[in-house]
Amino acid sequence: MGLDWGQIIILAPTLLYVENLHLVKNHCSKISSIYPIPVDHFKLLKFINLEENGIESWDEVVEFRKLPNLRRLILNKNRIREVKYKSGFNLLYFLHLGDNLLDSWSSFDQLNEFPCIKNLRVTGNPITTVDVTDE
Repeated sequence: MGLDWGQIIILAPTLLYVENLHLVKNHCSKISSIYPIPVDHFKLLKFINLEENGIESWDEVVEFRKLPNLRRLILNKNRIREVKYKSGFNLLYFLHLGDNLLDSWSSFDQLNEFPCIKNLRVTGNPITTVDVTDE
């Protein structure tokens, strides 16, 4: 498709009743750092798939925490190095962060702060390949 988040913002008023948004392999690498999340237009949104968008920072998606019905978030195959929890994400129970660049246990400590996470995928990150016998 090739949409960036700016184009999604333009389309947002027409997406009032959308519950699932799949933006795999688009150009949505810059989200929260540039654009406000239109909560009024995405208030029914339950699922966002941003796989393979070149997202380099958790800061780009952290504002999704304000979406009142967000339950599932897929961020596989991006370049996210760490997760930093901010209050919100009240209904998020499904978070996939596979094949990113998570390389520190502090991100896992942050994941413990999410109030409802039940399904978590983190395979393919550098931290998952650390050999604990080397210590």
